[in-house]
Amino acid sequence: MYTEKFIDLVEKSNINSKNFYSNILNIEEPNPYYIGYGNPNSKILILGKEKGFDKSNLLQLKYESIDNPMQWKYYTDNLFPMNTKKFYENTNYVNVFIPYRGKQKSGHTWTKYSILNKLIFSTKNEEYQDFFKTSFISEINYKPSKLSNIKNFKDEKRIEFLKHSYFKSFKVIILACGDYLNSVKIQEIFNVKLCENKSKSREKLVVYKNNNFILINARQLSMDVKNEYLERISEIVKHYM
Repeated sequence: MYTEKFIDLVEKSNINSKNFYSNILNIEEPNPYYIGYGNPNSKILILGKEKGFDKSNLLQLKYESIDNPMQWKYYTDNLFPMNTKKFYENTNYVNVFIPYRGKQKSGHTWTKYSILNKLIFSTKNEEYQDFFKTSFISEINYKPSKLSNIKNFKDEKRIEFLKHSYFKSFKVIILACGDYLNSVKIQEIFNVKLCENKSKSREKLVVYKNNNFILINARQLSMDVKNEYLERISEIVKHYM
């Protein structure tokens, strides 16, 4: 049900999380070992910039960041399949498979992911949350922020985490973080080589490859991203699926 690579990632994330939060100064800090959401057995991995909320919202920080590895361990240890049963009571948050129900605003990142998913799989009547069933999503930067202020991400703890073999076990990786990682760092983390640059003005689209998967470095998928740009991304994805 869960791959050995994913189980290993979950185990290591939990061990590292416990060590991190054993320091009282880190109790209300985001989790550097946050894993992600969605279907861990899918063929598509989407890595965004960071979560778009204020880390002073401690309840949201707990559900979406601090407890994320622990939640995954609960599901992997008990071999629970993907479901929509709430992990916590009395909250809008659902679980690590599908964290929230209902549509987001048109410019929200998850709305763009949903549109991209429809384009890749040529579906019209799917539910908004269906992209969680066909992909796994995480973030380059584990620190949530309403505004992206980082131009070159250099957090070595997180970068080392992203080098885990699980993140290289997908058929397609969509690195939707713009220039957060430069080309040298992308090739180092994901063991890929630059293939071609299809970028246009304000539409970054750089393709990397190795023998097992392709990686598409795109801009952050939110706000004024046009459907035409998402279509271009989807065509590349479909070619390699």
